[in-house]
Amino acid sequence: MDSSAKGKMMSFSWMFYQRPAKALKTSEKIDYQNSVSNTCGGFNAAGIPCPLSLDNILKNQTASSCNIDQPCSIVDFLHYLRYIEHSPEHLEFYLWHDDYTKKFEALSAEEQARSPAWIFNQNATSAKDYGSAVTTHTSISTVSRTSSFDDKDGLSPCNSKKLSDVSEETSSQPFRAEISQIIARYIAPGGARELNISARDREASLQALSCTTHPSAVANLKADCDNYLRHQSHPNFIRWVIANCTSPRMNFAYGLGIGLLILGIFVSVVLTLTSANRAWRLFGAIFWSIGVVILICAWKGICLVLMAMGHRRLLEPWEIPSDDVESDKGSMSNVGFEDPIPDNWDDAPWMQREMKKPWLRRVFGQTVPVEDPQVMKIQDIILIQGASLAVLLTLPFIGLFMAVPAAHLI
Repeated sequence: MDSSAKGKMMSFSWMFYQRPAKALKTSEKIDYQNSVSNTCGGFNAAGIPCPLSLDNILKNQTASSCNIDQPCSIVDFLHYLRYIEHSPEHLEFYLWHDDYTKKFEALSAEEQARSPAWIFNQNATSAKDYGSAVTTHTSISTVSRTSSFDDKDGLSPCNSKKLSDVSEETSSQPFRAEISQIIARYIAPGGARELNISARDREASLQALSCTTHPSAVANLKADCDNYLRHQSHPNFIRWVIANCTSPRMNFAYGLGIGLLILGIFVSVVLTLTSANRAWRLFGAIFWSIGVVILICAWKGICLVLMAMGHRRLLEPWEIPSDDVESDKGSMSNVGFEDPIPDNWDDAPWMQREMKKPWLRRVFGQTVPVEDPQVMKIQDIILIQGASLAVLLTLPFIGLFMAVPAAHLI
């Protein structure tokens, strides 16, 4: 295919654009993984803009240059995983491993020699099952985690989940105390941030860590985290950031759209019952088409009013600042890595404040600009798709009422 034909196809790709699915099917994972490196300047197989790829987010290349989040930065991704998916441990572990690898490689050759690299038994671990659908990235992210493990004061004392059979030789290995904390937090059963991994991978990693503190000892777990983030959390995150309104605003948009549809039908029926010229019945079609656009966009999480205000979005409840510092102990900045993630945040202080607000204040809440050009582009595409579909659905509506003769009843 020549470049001109390819350019024409990309120029019309918006007509068939679909948001990322809630979770990729198994059959789609390989195609999606291959499309990450093969697609440039457009959308990959999952409907994600290439500039918003997982790799760019992990490198924090999607962060805003001003004080307002894009909202596609790595901090926003972590907030999404914490408050929406309730599974921030995969991203936390992934970033920790990147930082830990850099720390380990900065050691002297003598210190590194005390912790030799670990080679997994391919028959004992699930590494052979990763295949081409999962890529173990060798490049190191430049992003630092929000809570540094380098600070020894920030690490809580190791609990009973420590390995009991660590020999004198292995106890002198570099970063052994930090590895013990990571085991207790992410790998040991019942840890505050227990990873969603198989028992086979858990056993293999514990065996490796009992012998060495080399980053390769948990390379299989990093691959599992990459797989989970790439094929589930990241598409869901992009789907979430495309939306510019919260649930109350979305429900309001649904009600407004249905109300306009009913109003359009009512106006057309009334004008049909009168002796007015048939052209007047087009006023009903206007209400009908606007209602269809609002419903389609609301179905995809887009509020037209916020777009008309200059591509703005509503703040989520946890993003709204509060003057009451004491009541914000459940916020992201005040919850440590040792605290478990709740199944829901209904009892969180910021959610309680949100629920106490009048309904109209929740619908018409605080807004901030959407800074990311890729998100704005997708929102524009959804608006154009909604307007095009509204025109197609309005044509039968017009044909129906225009064909009915005037009843002269009113």
